[in-house]
Amino acid sequence: MTDLEEKIITKKRFSEAVEKLVRSKNMPWMDAVIAICDEKTIDPSEVNRLLTDSIKQKIEAEAMKLNLIPRGNELPFD
Repeated sequence: MTDLEEKIITKKRFSEAVEKLVRSKNMPWMDAVIAICDEKTIDPSEVNRLLTDSIKQKIEAEAMKLNLIPRGNELPFD
């Protein structure tokens, strides 16, 4: 792989870097995405196009667990 090819960030490379960081440092998904964005100087608001559906689902589940977004598919108990 040439230097230019290594500098080009693709969806696959970005997602693999996030997954590797989560596994190696036992880091939350959201934190791993931000860490990779910092490392690659990518604006976090532009990262959506670089994430796989699997990682998006894991981030959503993590956000629900932390009560950052409303939980879906719950029955009301009023």
